Amino acid sequence: MAEYDVVLLPAAFADLDEIFDYVLAENPQAASGILENIMQSLSRLRDHPHSGSPLRERSLNKFHFRMVIISPYIAFYRVIDNKVFIYRVLHGVRNCPHLLKDTLKDND
Repeated sequence: MAEYDVVLLPAAFADLDEIFDYVLAENPQAASGILENIMQSLSRLRDHPHSGSPLRERSLNKFHFRMVIISPYIAFYRVIDNKVFIYRVLHGVRNCPHLLKDTLKDND
């Protein structure tokens, strides 16, 4: 089985920075552990890129997004050729479809 490259796009990096800053302010001891957990979960996509669930948002179906839940966060990604592109890592209570659509507009 081929290994895929996992690529974090700029919006995903910004999300991780925001997550770290928020958790750091609330619980400094947990901040690095949360990021480590997220990155470890994303690294699993190298060997299992289709393991995430497809999105159910009809307006995004044509983009073939998948998601992996890293509670309480959700990482949204697409598999293109031998690469896994991580678009966003968002808290589950946020309006994820709307934010994902905005990200797609920014990448045009």
